[in-house]
Amino acid sequence: MKENLTIGFIGNPNCGKTTLFNAYTGANLKVANWPGVTVEKVESAIRDHDLNIRLVDLPGTYSLTSYTMEETVSRQFILSDEVDMIINVADASTLERNLYLTLQILELGKPVVLALNMMDIVEKRGMEIDLHRLPEMLGIPVIPVSARKRTGLDSLLHAAAHHKGQADPDSLIHHHKNAAHHAHNHHTEFAMVYSDRIEDHIDRIILALQKKYPDMVNYRWHAIKLLEHDPEVSEKYPVDLPDIAEHNYESQIINEKYDFIEEIIDEVLLHKKRQDQFTERVDQALTHRIFGIPIFLGIMAVVFS
Repeated sequence: MKENLTIGFIGNPNCGKTTLFNAYTGANLKVANWPGVTVEKVESAIRDHDLNIRLVDLPGTYSLTSYTMEETVSRQFILSDEVDMIINVADASTLERNLYLTLQILELGKPVVLALNMMDIVEKRGMEIDLHRLPEMLGIPVIPVSARKRTGLDSLLHAAAHHKGQADPDSLIHHHKNAAHHAHNHHTEFAMVYSDRIEDHIDRIILALQKKYPDMVNYRWHAIKLLEHDPEVSEKYPVDLPDIAEHNYESQIINEKYDFIEEIIDEVLLHKKRQDQFTERVDQALTHRIFGIPIFLGIMAVVFS
């Protein structure tokens, strides 16, 4: 049977990704290991939108830095020609933590749809997420879902089917506090735009890569990885730019990503103070000098049971 569309499900651990995946596939699962590694591979096939759709549940990961086996497997798969579409599942109740992986995925240059899971928890806490502003800032479709209640599943698959093949971002509308005035204004091209210095380095590396590797796909992503001294990319695609290569910009790139995430949260998460108050109450209970230890022991008992 010819496969028309392969979708990779990726997200942080405990974001509800596998629950969402199972909601589509039911018991029709194929479980194996990735070739050469012991990391579990789960996939299934469904028929929808006149497409034969192959669904692949990738290991839970916080980033795509290739420091762990799960990160390596996930990155290699979504970079390969096998995957046509990425569904990034994010826990909407901890959106700030989940968006770091989202920004990394967007730089891969693949079609992406963001599935905001656990929206019911967001509503219970009295918060709202601006579902018009978030797609504007990320340049991708954003679909609210609840894997547990099985809501939003049709809308998510519909967005994935109609977004396939569209790697370029949708209309990006940003209002950066400290907008870079780079010679090449990338704010209409990419969701994540770095400071002038980083962007200048990216441009120089891209020129070097274009000369040395004319058949490369996604020069920008490879340039960013070279700035981060990514072992795999540095070994496979070395460039002769000693004044840039001698310094590792990974920490700066990470910090700038989190600065942008703060901008996103400030604009799209409404009534955030209610979340902060909720978190503070939880912290007070869990770190209480008398009740903290019994609560911890109770949680561990539930986990082991």
